[in-house]
This record gives sequence, structure tokens and C-alpha cells, in this order.
Amino acid sequence: MRIRMGLLQVLWVCGIAVATAMPVAAAGPEAGASNGAASQTGATPVDASRATDAQGDVAPSPDTSAVATPDGVALRFMDRPIVTFHGTVAGATPAVRAARAQAVLESLPPGAFDAPVDLLRGSLSGVSGIAFRLQDRILFALTPDDLAPGDARSLDAAAADVRARLQVAFAARREQLHWPTILRGVALSALATGVLALLVLGVGRMRARLEKKLQETLEKRVLQRTARTFDWTGSAVHLVHQIVQIGAVCLALAFAYLYLIFVLLQFPASQPLAGRLSDFLWSLVDRFGLGVASAIPGVMTVIVIFLLTRALQSLINNIFDAVQTGRLTIPGMHPETAGATRRVVSVGVWVLAITFAYPYMPGAQSDVFKGLSVLLGLMVTIGSSGIVNQLMSGMVVIYSRALKKGDLVSIGDATGVVLGVDALSVKILNQAREELTIPNAVVVASTVRNYSAQGRQQGVAISTTLTIGYDAPWRQVHAMLLEAARETPQVAAHPEPYVLQRALSDFYAEYEVFATLRDPSTRFAAVSALHENIQDVFNRYGVQIMSPHFEEQPESPLVIRPEHWHPAPAPAPSAASARTAPPAPQEQGEAHGR
Repeated sequence: MRIRMGLLQVLWVCGIAVATAMPVAAAGPEAGASNGAASQTGATPVDASRATDAQGDVAPSPDTSAVATPDGVALRFMDRPIVTFHGTVAGATPAVRAARAQAVLESLPPGAFDAPVDLLRGSLSGVSGIAFRLQDRILFALTPDDLAPGDARSLDAAAADVRARLQVAFAARREQLHWPTILRGVALSALATGVLALLVLGVGRMRARLEKKLQETLEKRVLQRTARTFDWTGSAVHLVHQIVQIGAVCLALAFAYLYLIFVLLQFPASQPLAGRLSDFLWSLVDRFGLGVASAIPGVMTVIVIFLLTRALQSLINNIFDAVQTGRLTIPGMHPETAGATRRVVSVGVWVLAITFAYPYMPGAQSDVFKGLSVLLGLMVTIGSSGIVNQLMSGMVVIYSRALKKGDLVSIGDATGVVLGVDALSVKILNQAREELTIPNAVVVASTVRNYSAQGRQQGVAISTTLTIGYDAPWRQVHAMLLEAARETPQVAAHPEPYVLQRALSDFYAEYEVFATLRDPSTRFAAVSALHENIQDVFNRYGVQIMSPHFEEQPESPLVIRPEHWHPAPAPAPSAASARTAPPAPQEQGEAHGR
């Protein structure tokens, strides 16, 4: 009987199931060897039927070997890791072995946890194993295939670690079943709850005091100095309130997290969960601290780069301000284009600084940062064709110096005063007080008439054209047009107005009067006043403003006799000779050129 019991113990250790009906004689040689191995471990025989029911990964075939699987199944007791099964024994997968061992551990009576854990070692068909026994129960078996790949420990060392973990789990189970431990945990948890309530209450009061203090400091030291043109007190107070509120909530959550860890530590069953929560917190703090420490050199490098860039930007601003105000002259640079050149150079300097500082920015090498960079680059690439066209057209408008702010210009069908020349468009204000926005590409493709560019030095000229029949002497028409121009209040006295005959058509002569304005911005009013004066002067001297058309040839030629060549207000020949030199071919050419 003793030999039979020893044989059964060896079979349990190796994970091979033996049928309870097997004859004693069939296991003769193996029983002797196994009995010797078991006796060396100091194990005591147990009942065969009880052991077979407790250890489920036992097969009837004595020559079945253990087969390892790539995935392991962990056995946990009292939320503590015990062992991880990797091998398949007699068709029992690691999951089945773990479930059976879990059932055996859960079925242990309370008094069994005080007993020591015994190890039974044996071998069969070249496969060795170690069984874990508690009193008369076989808990589970550990085979070499259960060792994780790359684990350099021996089976004995692994078994010693498993037994130590089992003893820790059993001690926790004993404590969990101990009423004084439960009562102490409940009392400490209640005390911790009261402390948490006091801390949360203190955080609320501290939040109110801190918010009030920050608002007073902000109003006294910041807002009184900066809020001169815009009162942003409400926005600043709201921002302070949000920051303090978020800080208070985070602090209260941190206290609640520590409270949870403390309460879980008071009960043996929940101590592993508390340990995991504590490890997570410390790992988070550790990662954050290491991240901050590792980012300090990069942040310092970025700060140095941006400080140098800011100093260079200040130098650039001083240079271009001097060029714009005329205190400094740089070949190829004009005061009108100094502002645009400064913006272009500033953008280039800052882009270069960001390019140098990018590798040193915290998180620059992360996948999120790289993904955002790729997304922004894709958006710029897809949507930048029209923007780049407008920007380049804006550069052409600015550097061609075709117009600037305050000029009276005509762009296509739009005429008005330039309000601003931006990077993407030109804004003008027309006579109807309408603000017109013209894209720079349209400005470049259109003819720009600037009535103010030359008018600042020489004065801008206005002109108007009218046609009069041949029955009106041209000298009289000239005199009337000059008189109407002189009566216009916006017209300057020098240079004097003058009249040109632009064409001699079939039925009428075409006249155009030119005058110089005192202020180019009064162009619209000056043209209107000139038209009004022309009508008044022609009505005053009885000359009709008309363009006659003939249906048939008149009987007598329509000519003006010499005695009627100088009707009022045309000067008489003597007066004309006194004021001007006698006509000559070259003088007529000069007058025509004028």
C-alpha cells in the first residue's frame, strides 16, 4: 500500500493522471523509483482518490509528456500573482490548469492557511516536476515547460519563488479572515474619510482666498498700467477664476486618489490594487519629473535662440524705421517699400529661428507633433496656390510703388482713395463712401491710374472734353473754357489752365480744357464744379453747347468773317498782340506740343 501511494505522488508531480482502477502490479518499476524520489523530499502519502480529484491536469497515460504553448495563463490568489502556466500537460491547457488550481485554492478551509506549503519532486519518462501540497491537498504542479522563454532560473528556484508567493497570499487570506484586522481597516478608513472631507473643505476656502488675492493683484499692478485704451478687466478676472478653479479641482482629485490608496491598503484583499495604484502614481510622477529634467536643456536652447532672434528683430526694426523716415539711405531701398521689406525680412528671420529651435522643443520628436506638422504642411500645400498668387501679386504692387495709402487712384472701373495696401488685397474708398476690396492679382492685371503720385510735386491735372459747332469761333470757345476753369475754386492759378483742340470732325470741333488742382483729393468736386462753370459761362455769352449734324449741304457756306473772330470774351487783336508774341511755325509747334 505504501508503494502504491508513493507511485501516485510521483504521478501527480509529473502531471500524469493515473486511473484509480490501475492495478498495483502495473506500476511496479516506476513506483519504486518514484517512491525514492518522493521520500527524499520528505513528503507524506495522501489518499489517492482525494489527490486525483484535487489535481485536474493528470492524465491516465503514464507516458504523456508536457507540451509548452506560446501563451501563458497566470494564476492569482487574493489578487496576488502566484504562477504562470505555459505548458500543456496531458491535454490540459494552461487555462484549464489555472482554473483547476484556482478552484482548489478557493475550496481550502480557513484552518488550512496556517499549514506550511510542501514541495514534492519527482520524474517520469524523463520529465521532472514539482507539486505544491498543503496538508493533504495537491494544489498544482510546476513543470520545466512552465518557465517563461528566456527565464534563466532553475525549476527549483522557480518553485521556491512560487512557494514564497503562496505563503504571502495565504498570510493575506488569514489576515482577511481576522476580525480585528477588518475592524481596524474600517476605523482607519472612516478617519481617512474625515481627513479627506477637511482637506476638500480647505481646498475650497483656499481657492476663494487665492482667487480674491490674484484679482486684487491683477487690478492694482497690471490692469492700471495696461488697460488704457481697452478695459479687459472682465476677461482677466474670468481667466484667473478658471485657472484657480482647475487647480483646486486637480488638488482635490489628488487628495481623493491618495485617500483611495490609503483605504485599500487597510484590507489585505485590496492591498495589491493599492500597490498598483501607488505604482501608477509614482511612475507618472517619475515620468513627468524625468521628462521635465530631460527637457530643460532643450528649453534653455530654445529660449537662447528666441532671445537672439528677438535682438536681431529689434535691430532690423531700427534699420527699416530709419529708412522709412528718411534718416538712413540704403541703395535699392525706398521709404515706400521699407515697411513691406521689413515684414518680409522679419518673417524670414523668425522662420529660420523656428527651424533651428524645432528639434529642441519638448515633444518635437513625438508622433503627435509629427502628425500635426504633416497635417499643417498638407493644408498649406493644398490651399496655398491662391494665397501664394495673391502674396506675390502684393509684392509686385508694393515694390512697383504704383500706389500707397492716401493716393487717389483708378483701378479698372473703381476710383477712390487708397485706404490700405495689404498682403492679399487693396482697399479703396470711392465717392459714394463705399469700401472696395480689390485682390492684388486683379490690381496687377489692371491699369492703375494714380492721380496723386505726381500731384504732390507738380500738381495733378483734370480735363474735360466738349464739342462745339463750327459756327462758334474757336477763339471765343477757348476764352470761355479758360474763364470757366479760372472760376473753379479747386483749380490752382499756376500753372495756368489751357485748352487744346483735339479733333476737327465733320460737324463740330472737339475742345479739351486742362487745369491743375490745388489738392488731388478734390478731383471729383473739381470736375463737377468745372462742368457747372462751363455751362454758366457759355450761357452767359449766348453760345450753345451742342454738336450739330447736317442732313444736307447749306446754300451758303457757314463761315465766320474776320470782324467776328474775336467776340467777347475773346481779346481783341491788339490785346492779343500785347500779351503774346506773333505766331510763328515753331511757336505753333510748341503750343501744339503743350
